[in-house]
Amino acid sequence: MVGTTQIIFMVLAGLAAVLLPFVFILILRRRFKIQWIPILIGSAIFILFAMVLEQISHFLVLQPAMDGTIPLLDRSPWLYVLYGVLAAGIFEETGRLTAFLLMKRKYNKVDSAVSYGIGHGGIEAIIVLGLGMLNSIVFSIMINNGSGVVDNLPPALIESIAGTPAFTYVLSIVERILAITVHIGLSIIVFTSVMKKGKWWLFPAAIVLHALTNVTAAMMQAGLLESMWLVYAGLIIMTAIIIWIAYKLVARGGRLDSEQHEEF
Repeated sequence: MVGTTQIIFMVLAGLAAVLLPFVFILILRRRFKIQWIPILIGSAIFILFAMVLEQISHFLVLQPAMDGTIPLLDRSPWLYVLYGVLAAGIFEETGRLTAFLLMKRKYNKVDSAVSYGIGHGGIEAIIVLGLGMLNSIVFSIMINNGSGVVDNLPPALIESIAGTPAFTYVLSIVERILAITVHIGLSIIVFTSVMKKGKWWLFPAAIVLHALTNVTAAMMQAGLLESMWLVYAGLIIMTAIIIWIAYKLVARGGRLDSEQHEEF
């Protein structure tokens, strides 16, 4: 059985996933001019590069078996981690770069980068956390009602849903807050690489920073790390580093006009 408290927190986490992008808009509009077109572009680019192209890469490289097992994970978990974090960094930051190259003629202020980051991180929160919680709620109701469908579900999935403490769903909200913050920071970094002459190296730097942000989570997924708190510690540290870099870039001239474009 799945406890009522657990289901309530699932609902709260799912609602938070949908509301978080709007919370960021309300907070950041005091400092930046939030624009809806870059938000929508950020959402679309995430779906294309992370949910389509990156997943195709995973299928080709990882070659998962019919039962879902991944040979590379069993043979070399460290190589699995390296591939996973680099794939996320390369695909998502290349998507960001592509977007800013296309947007630079019309959306050439740092406000556009912030807006893009909200869209990129916001749609990720809705897909990863929001839809994830919706699935968990549906399965929880089935488990509690004794639905016959539950008999066809993997026992590990049922145990995971029933055994997850309620506070874990609160942590998932915190994780999404940090993730959206990271996406805003990385958007500013890649934006600067496109808009400011001589700063092209910030694009590969963003790939590395993105990869490092995912290291502890990937290690836990690969069974190389067991402490959830170390995973969040790594995420918090990388969030602070990325935001510090982004802040410095904005403070040193983030509001760039079209005359400062770096040609790629």
